[in-house]
Amino acid sequence: MSWRNKVVGNTPKVELHSITSLVAGTYKTGKTRLWKELTEMHYKNPVEETLLIAWEPGFETWELEKNVLPIFEEGSDEDAWKQWEFFKKDVVPGLVQEAKENKKVKLIGFDTADRCIDAATAWLLKDRAKKYGVARLVSLQELTEASKGAENGYTALYDEMKKPIDALKAAKYGIMAMAWTKEKETTLYNGMKYNSVELMMHQTGRKIFESQARLICCLFNEVVVTDKAGSEVSENVKTKAGKEKGHNFHETRTVMVFRPTEYISIAGGSYTDLPEEPVEYSAENFMKVFEDAVKGQLKKTKKNIEELKVEQEQERNERAKEFATQEVEKLNAEDLINKINQQKERYTNDQLAKYIVPEFKTILGTAAYPTVADVDALAKALKVITEFQLPA
Repeated sequence: MSWRNKVVGNTPKVELHSITSLVAGTYKTGKTRLWKELTEMHYKNPVEETLLIAWEPGFETWELEKNVLPIFEEGSDEDAWKQWEFFKKDVVPGLVQEAKENKKVKLIGFDTADRCIDAATAWLLKDRAKKYGVARLVSLQELTEASKGAENGYTALYDEMKKPIDALKAAKYGIMAMAWTKEKETTLYNGMKYNSVELMMHQTGRKIFESQARLICCLFNEVVVTDKAGSEVSENVKTKAGKEKGHNFHETRTVMVFRPTEYISIAGGSYTDLPEEPVEYSAENFMKVFEDAVKGQLKKTKKNIEELKVEQEQERNERAKEFATQEVEKLNAEDLINKINQQKERYTNDQLAKYIVPEFKTILGTAAYPTVADVDALAKALKVITEFQLPA
């Protein structure tokens, strides 16, 4: 087949769950509330069509229907690794299986991405401590040192997180991640310094969540200084001696920022028609910004938004089933390979070479079972290595 047969066109996707989005803000700016109000407004059946994966208990003050997975309850503190293990071994395969058989969920929320990164990091450090024979690893840098440079801790974390999240995207689940922000001081090459609002997560986390987001909204608490009557003022109060001092009154309101400003760096996306000025916080305004941004990209199509929604949803479902069928087989094979790995620990290298390897070559055609994708053959190999009795 000529490579030209694979050249395609593209029509911008018009549903919120057709993209990866990111809602960032400092503590208590309304990230979870925005998720709740957006999903309840945008989806006819949010209980079935949305799933909030709660990596922290930030949702507990909101009335939500049965569409929250409190994954943080799987383990905390030193057991935080259990959260990631449950996510990648149960949640992701389950969602991929649903995409193959009867896909209901359309949009998945990560609340927050920061806590998700913490859980994945805890799992990776536990796994690598065992691999490299050390009692405990407490940082990604220590992982690099324990491996004697064979692995970079941050690269290993990126690889660990990318695989299950990419599987969800390939199965055509939309992702909306919520993340924390912080004020950061940056020094330019000429020595000038400036402060800006950035994501709190490290660069590896940004590669996973920020770089893949097609729409990034920053929730920001904007302060307006007022006089006693509540009218906005633009100059500081001055004493009789001419010294400036602060006003006694101000109002704080949360706004949504969709383009980077001189102070807020974490905002923007892949759309040209995004508002230059902050937008008043509300689910209605968020959806209006998204819909206007999509319309701004549609220059040539003759179809209206509703027609595109129906057409694109059908295409998404077809592609989700196609991918999920392949991915389920792949995940099943990986599970069998992991179980064979566990069984191997019962044998010495000499015992494996004498009794197990010949059996694997007969069943699999090779001793290199991790390279095999045939689920039935791997199941037979697992049965052999599990049930084999060493001679007395």
